[in-house]
Amino acid sequence: MAKRRRKDHEGRWHRPETDNEEDLERSQAPDFETHRKEAETGIVESVSLKNFMCHSRLDVTLGPHVNFIVGRNGSGKSAIVTALVVGLGGKASITNRGNTIKGFIKTGKQSGEVQIKLRNQGTDAFKHNEYGDQIVIERRFTGDGGSQYKLKGKDGHVVSQKREELAHILDRFNIQVDNPVSILNQDTSRNFLNSKSPHDKYKFFLKATQLEQMKVDYGNANEQRKIAKDIIHQKEQTLPHLEEEVLEWEQKFKALDALDELKTKVQQLKEEMAWSFVIEKERGLAPIQKGYQQEENRLPKFRQKVEEASAKVESLIHRHQEIQDQIKVISEEVTKLQPQFEKTKQERDGCKKPERTATMELRKIEVHHQNLKKEKDLIKDRIVELRTSAQHDYEAERQTRENKVKKLEEQCERLRAQQQTTDHHLEQVRSAIMKYKIDDRKLTDEHRNMNEKANKLTRNLSNLQAARSDRLKRFGPYVPQLLQFIDDANRLGRFRKRPIGPIGSCFQLREPQWALAIESCLGGLIQSFCCHCHEDARVLDQIFNRTCRDRSRPSIIVCEFKDKLHDISSRRVQSGKYISVVDILEIENPVIARCLIDQRNIENIILIPDGREARSVMDPEKQPGPPANCREAFTLAGDHIYCHPSLRYYSNNQDKARFLTANVEEDILNLENEIKKLAHELEALQQERSQVSKEIDSNRKEERKAGTQLMKIGESISKITYEISELKSVEDPAPVDVATLEEEVENYEEQIRNTEQQKEIKQEQLTQLKNELAAAQEAFKQVESEMRAKHDASIPLKDEFGHAKVDIDNAKLHRKHYEEELKSDEAKAKQICGERKNTRRTPQNLESEINHIIKRIKTEEKSRGNPEEVTKMYYETKESYIKIKKEVSQLKHFIAQLENVMLHRQHQYSEFRKLIAMRAKYFFIVLLNNREYTGKMTFNHPKETLEMA
Repeated sequence: MAKRRRKDHEGRWHRPETDNEEDLERSQAPDFETHRKEAETGIVESVSLKNFMCHSRLDVTLGPHVNFIVGRNGSGKSAIVTALVVGLGGKASITNRGNTIKGFIKTGKQSGEVQIKLRNQGTDAFKHNEYGDQIVIERRFTGDGGSQYKLKGKDGHVVSQKREELAHILDRFNIQVDNPVSILNQDTSRNFLNSKSPHDKYKFFLKATQLEQMKVDYGNANEQRKIAKDIIHQKEQTLPHLEEEVLEWEQKFKALDALDELKTKVQQLKEEMAWSFVIEKERGLAPIQKGYQQEENRLPKFRQKVEEASAKVESLIHRHQEIQDQIKVISEEVTKLQPQFEKTKQERDGCKKPERTATMELRKIEVHHQNLKKEKDLIKDRIVELRTSAQHDYEAERQTRENKVKKLEEQCERLRAQQQTTDHHLEQVRSAIMKYKIDDRKLTDEHRNMNEKANKLTRNLSNLQAARSDRLKRFGPYVPQLLQFIDDANRLGRFRKRPIGPIGSCFQLREPQWALAIESCLGGLIQSFCCHCHEDARVLDQIFNRTCRDRSRPSIIVCEFKDKLHDISSRRVQSGKYISVVDILEIENPVIARCLIDQRNIENIILIPDGREARSVMDPEKQPGPPANCREAFTLAGDHIYCHPSLRYYSNNQDKARFLTANVEEDILNLENEIKKLAHELEALQQERSQVSKEIDSNRKEERKAGTQLMKIGESISKITYEISELKSVEDPAPVDVATLEEEVENYEEQIRNTEQQKEIKQEQLTQLKNELAAAQEAFKQVESEMRAKHDASIPLKDEFGHAKVDIDNAKLHRKHYEEELKSDEAKAKQICGERKNTRRTPQNLESEINHIIKRIKTEEKSRGNPEEVTKMYYETKESYIKIKKEVSQLKHFIAQLENVMLHRQHQYSEFRKLIAMRAKYFFIVLLNNREYTGKMTFNHPKETLEMA
């Protein structure tokens, strides 16, 4: 306690000389005036409430400096302060008016609303171009617990609805709704004044100076640093696997070069095949041109023969005319012989037609026979040429390679199937490991929670067992020793009057069933101690330091010890149906009774058995309303009910009494049974954890085994694939196949034999027909026979000439046809390949090789994947690997810098805390000095205590 200073020998008061002494003296003068300029930002200009606590509608306009709000008890003064806290984003718990935001809604309403207007002017304004000179903060909350913010400008338009924007505004204006120096509610001030604990004062100092928030921020920074380290560790574990994946895709990417070479070769073969068609057509055109030239050379000879035959025909016609004259003379004789002549002529004509037909057929057969012989000779020459050029047998080597490639491909397919099976097995094993790890983590957490629960139950059991012989141990195992120390100190005369406590041990319950309700009502007062004066409280606090140490400390209540009870007859609760707390307690010590009446108003609290009945009785809007002088009520379950200014109901979290229980043995038995049951559960849980650990170890061994097997299979597949590609890359010369040509020779020989037989038959038929015709000709007139003979002699020449001309025309047509096809193929070949390529290979051979290479390309693409996909996956995997590696490096550098910064910040925090404490001590001394008192503040930062003397 601060004490007045003594006068010196001259009777004058001594004051310390300070730099601000004159300012302090002026501030204490009654006529001291302030002409300070109004702040431009952060001033609360008005507060508006709607359906908030006891107010249906309230608008409060505030001044720029100090504002006083005056009113009767229960009129809603504290509601305005609560609205400021809630409207500026504060939690309901820091107001000490409720635990949830929906508890502030006026009874019977579905929603409530708070509107706060802040000044936003000058150079320090927050987003002045958006909000203007005023920021309007609206917070609306509903009965289901929902809450919504609206941040508006001066003109009323909504700028934002985010809680983060409000946090930026409060940070800019330095508004701290949870700082007790800024807003000190009634419960906090009462607890601070009643508590004499140095620890509580020190906590208040940290919270008021925001050092507590800095400490929490540093703790969060350390937590984030640990999380970042865990992330780095996880990414470092994934790097080797990702590097292996990059190498695997890189091998596939490099293997694509072989496919590109095959595709280039296919394109070259297509170009060669295009020109092979042209060359083949050119080869077919050469014999036709040769035949055409031969026929052209023979044509003048035939024309000469035709001219000679025409001259002979003219002479024969002239002679025939002469004979006709002679015949005319003997026409009469001819007329007589006309029937015989006609008969002979008919016979001759009948023989002439079959003879001509047989002759033509015989000539055709002879021509066809000659052509077959020529074709056969050409094919034989080709066979000899091919057999001569085929000096080496490549077929056996090619067949051997193909068989070997086939076996290697089959072996590769088996290995790929085995690889796929092993890979699938590996994925299953890894999934199982991950599942077991998650299960193990869950079981570990559950095991830890159950251990904590078991330890707590064991401590409770020990306390209850100790309480069999000593009721005081219910209030803590240290209480008997604490009381012994108090008695020792009292015998030594350190106390003016011996402290009394714990308060819960100083009274009895008239009805034990209300034990839980009384504990809920009195709360921490049950373990509190009463002291006669503050000097006794300091001595008792020193005893607490020695006895309680790190355990929770009872609170100390200072109240003058008097034997006279308070007269509560006029202000106690008036209810004929329900008893009050003061009636249920049997208190022998008047000091305890006075303390409970002063601290808890137990004369104004009633006990109602049922919660529903309590709601009905305590509702101020229902008739007849709460009993007279009744402020609160409690149920058998410990639920708490307020009736003013509106009905509020708070449920109790405990299910049994802890300090005031009557049946200790029953509680001990229940705890023992619960501990035994928990022990069985812990044992089963431990067995389950052991089994999960075994499964994890087994699956890890299987994972390593499968990974090794998968690597060996991949190496074998790569080796076989390389061997197959080497075998397939060997090129064979065009195979020599003469079997088809030999078959054509045999076919031509067979056709030649058939034509020779037909020729003999036709020759015999022609001989017979000629004999018949000769006999008929003998019967005809000699002139007619000679003229017909000459005429018949010219017919073969004309026929041969006509055949030659027809052959020439056909040759011209064939030549034109082949020239057109040649030009067409040349145009197509130039489209495929502009430069002419001379090749001796046939289009069929080139097409076969192209198909074989295309099939090989498809097989390679199928085994190695789509080239575009492989390229894409290679670059994506590589980029991801480089990115993660860079992130790990950057995070490591950041963590190192963060650790250095945190060490520096911790040092600065200690220095700052020291300076703040020195400043607080200085102003404390100055203020006491101005009021002619002396005193000091003592900070103990390691023990976190603050003492005033």
